[in-house]
Amino acid sequence: MVLGVNQLTTGLFRALNVFSQMEFKDGDARTLLADRILPQLPVYEILQTLRLYHDVDLTYLKKIEPAFPAGNSAFLALREDNDSLNDFLGLFQQELIRRHGVDVNEFFEDGVFLPELLSTVRPDLAVLLQRDIFNTNIEMFLEGINGTIDADWKTTIANILGVREQVQFWRAKIWQMLEEPVFQQVHSFTELAIALNSLTSGKPLNAVPASARGMKLSADLSQFFRASSADDEMRQFLAASLEYLSSLSEGMVEVPVTIVRAMKDVEQIARIEEQALPADKQKLLRFYVLQIARLTGDNG
Repeated sequence: MVLGVNQLTTGLFRALNVFSQMEFKDGDARTLLADRILPQLPVYEILQTLRLYHDVDLTYLKKIEPAFPAGNSAFLALREDNDSLNDFLGLFQQELIRRHGVDVNEFFEDGVFLPELLSTVRPDLAVLLQRDIFNTNIEMFLEGINGTIDADWKTTIANILGVREQVQFWRAKIWQMLEEPVFQQVHSFTELAIALNSLTSGKPLNAVPASARGMKLSADLSQFFRASSADDEMRQFLAASLEYLSSLSEGMVEVPVTIVRAMKDVEQIARIEEQALPADKQKLLRFYVLQIARLTGDNG
């Protein structure tokens, strides 16, 4: 909801693309997809969550991406998944119609639902069966529909189409608050991980000399680690990292820049972990999230 990446389908379309390129003695891959795989999937829910939440342009992921090391395979996989999306949405739409007990051939032409028939189905299905399920423009939706259109049906369609735009509006508000702390935390964490990897040279991180355990911490860090619980893995990791870095620099006249930067990364992560947003902004964030939940009917 916040990232604009549909959790219900992440990796699905990439997997379908790989499957479609394989050869089977039982028949054509796309035919097997339609006959054997899609009937097992919640196609209505998949199309619905894609229409509501999916950010086709991956706007905010692209903004966060520079915080990660270059060439991160997760981003490559997400792009491949996103690029494969439109190749299979038509098959999902056909399966959706098939489940309503009608002949797909009578409603589709060249894999596209006949626009003149959109007004014959109920509004929530109609918006999922349009050529571009990510469309939010009522005029574009009505193109190709001939004859008189029921006014109530048109109004309902306009309201349903508008939900996606409202989700995007509230998502933009959320990222106005979250982008900086999320970017800083991810960037600091990856920088710390890279530094530790280069400094440890294969040594276990928990091999910390006892002399490092009595180190002096800033007031903020001391408070942060005192609040740690036994199952708080992030705090345990940061504490072990700080101890290790202190042990490496012990006895040095000049502490290497790599260690100094890594220690600052620990402090940065600790500050963000402690409170990424002040109390007033936390309330505002909850308000924004609830607006999306209420719009989409996913508020539990």
